[in-house]
Amino acid sequence: MLEARTEIADLVNNWAFFRDQEKWDALSATFHEGGTISLSWYAGPHEGFVAASRQLAARGGALLKHYVGVPRIRIEGDRALSEVNVTIMVRAKTPAGEVDTTSYARFIDRIERRGGAWRIVQRVAVYEKDRADPVDRGSLPDAFFEGLEKYPAELKFLAASLDKGGIPLSPATVLDKSPQLAALHEENESWLSQR
Repeated sequence: MLEARTEIADLVNNWAFFRDQEKWDALSATFHEGGTISLSWYAGPHEGFVAASRQLAARGGALLKHYVGVPRIRIEGDRALSEVNVTIMVRAKTPAGEVDTTSYARFIDRIERRGGAWRIVQRVAVYEKDRADPVDRGSLPDAFFEGLEKYPAELKFLAASLDKGGIPLSPATVLDKSPQLAALHEENESWLSQR
């Protein structure tokens, strides 16, 4: 059991490292075939996420870093649930100047062991709160904050930054303490107990 926990914790940590270091093949390999991912800006097959991430990285203009905490892991046979705190840090140019957006979230993963290898079969990001900080000046102009009320409070700065970059907020975005999160937990409990 300890070996499985170590492998799963490495998997969760390596996902962030591979994404931030643009190691696309290794990132794709953190998922099993048919694996899915749902984030603020994407929901669908992991292959599409990797392709879209590669395109965003090639465009440049934003620096991205994921800080992943220590996951909480539950294992039932060849299935596991992992939940981990993550801090998503983005530096991007906006009409108001360079801004650091920090989003606090959790990744909830369904993980399976197939052919002896633990890989992600489903990752869902749950958003808790975020903030924006100017890089080059002590305060942001009022215009930066206009229209923020149209975004969910849990990720208003991240959503606004994505929107300003031409990337719409995914309708599958899960917010902390939402009915979607409660449903996800129920589905995960059912999934974990199936063998």
